[in-house]
Amino acid sequence: MKPRLFIGNFDFEHRLADPKFEPSTRLKRLNAELASSWLSIAVDGDWVWTPATWDAEFPEHAAIHGLPKIMPVASFADVPRDVECIPWGWSDDVRQLVKRFRWRASAPNDAVIRLANSRGLSDELEQRWNVGLNGSARIESLDEFQRAIRSLERSDDRWVVKAQFGMSARERILGRGLPKEADENWIRRRLTANAVVFFEPWVERIDEAGIQIDVTPDGKPLLVGVTPMIVDGRGQYAGSGFADNSRLQAVHEIWSEAIEIALRAATHLQMSGYFGPLGIDAMLYRDSDGTRKIRPLQDINARWTMGRLGLGWRRLLAPAEQGLWQHFSSDDSMPPAGPNVSR
Repeated sequence: MKPRLFIGNFDFEHRLADPKFEPSTRLKRLNAELASSWLSIAVDGDWVWTPATWDAEFPEHAAIHGLPKIMPVASFADVPRDVECIPWGWSDDVRQLVKRFRWRASAPNDAVIRLANSRGLSDELEQRWNVGLNGSARIESLDEFQRAIRSLERSDDRWVVKAQFGMSARERILGRGLPKEADENWIRRRLTANAVVFFEPWVERIDEAGIQIDVTPDGKPLLVGVTPMIVDGRGQYAGSGFADNSRLQAVHEIWSEAIEIALRAATHLQMSGYFGPLGIDAMLYRDSDGTRKIRPLQDINARWTMGRLGLGWRRLLAPAEQGLWQHFSSDDSMPPAGPNVSR
């Protein structure tokens, strides 16, 4: 297998929302910190783009602990032409890099990528297959937003509004009861940018999982695995669980209904022209009347996901072991992201 170049453009959704997007200093730092995540699926000889310089001893140290010996690179000009480019997500700036440096690449066109990653698509499939949240609504004006607020069961119910493109609890606002002026201003800006936002009643989360799928240009989409998700109090992704094959069956049984619908969505995307990694987040929740329900298409991510990379850490497991890959911001007083293994 020829070497691959992994590019962690983890601000991918921001660029879908605005092609002229310029990342903040904090976001640039986050991209740099997450570059080492590719070690979970890389093999010896692969290249990893490292926008911040790594310790010179890090690759050797990682190899000693059973991880691949990769080639960190800060300048794209230093990468050989015969590599296959593997970005976190296919954005226009990555396509330009491929063209400029003549790397090998296979990717769906930009229109398909935008469709596959839009909340508009997941909302359409939820409505068509009747698997969404009661009270959710597509919003194209402030009047429609106000009607959605009035439709809530109680005047102080919590709600969330999400933009067309977003990830990990970003590009959304949370509210309770009547909206504030700042909420309406946020919605106006998103409607101006993408003509639509999506309203959802807040529900009581019980559990979440990422359903990881490979979509090929032809043939049936393949289930790669299911990764239980850790989510913080803000609803933001904080890590994934992973297990060896002997424990996978139990996880798959818990999420069997969501897996079935996720594979159906994958086939729909394939027919629309998408191929590549696909991560679909599913949620088990309690409705307002206390009934346990499942939302199989909470988020559709037509790109790599942290859950998918989490599956790669299975290479460190012995039989019957399971692991937990936790993510912490460098602002947190916690250790950096890394896998923990237990029996």
